[in-house]
Amino acid sequence: MTVIGGTKKQRQLTENVVWYCISELMPRHSTLEIEVQLTKCLDEGAYGFCMQMNSDREFTIEVDKRMHKFKNGNLNLSGLKRFIQTICHEMVHVYQTATGRMVDRVYPVKLGSRKLWKTKDGSYVDYTHTSWSKQPWERQAVRMESKLAKGFMKSWTK
Repeated sequence: MTVIGGTKKQRQLTENVVWYCISELMPRHSTLEIEVQLTKCLDEGAYGFCMQMNSDREFTIEVDKRMHKFKNGNLNLSGLKRFIQTICHEMVHVYQTATGRMVDRVYPVKLGSRKLWKTKDGSYVDYTHTSWSKQPWERQAVRMESKLAKGFMKSWTK
């Protein structure tokens, strides 16, 4: 696992959150390659992104590094919480892809790329043109991000 960008404290915090999420979500997935880039992705319209790279074990996550800037010399705690939740949210996407729950399929040019979600019966459903808030992988990530963030914060403050 590699963290690029941001400050030394941001990189260390990010690394700790990622390792926590791996231990909670995928303790047996020891061969994942995860690179986290602390960027200004909020300029692109999101707190973070998760992209599967060349293999099903290789991921790049982007998280906006500006969420928990200091204000008047004090740490912005709501921004810190959002920063941690965003990393947790993107790690849920890593989990979904690494375990085969979510699949990106690239088809011939006419069909393009498709996002598929594994249903209870083992089949896959195409949700490519479904709005963000109704995509099952986003709904699951939103549900899980708070629980993971709270668990991390509890273990981090011990």
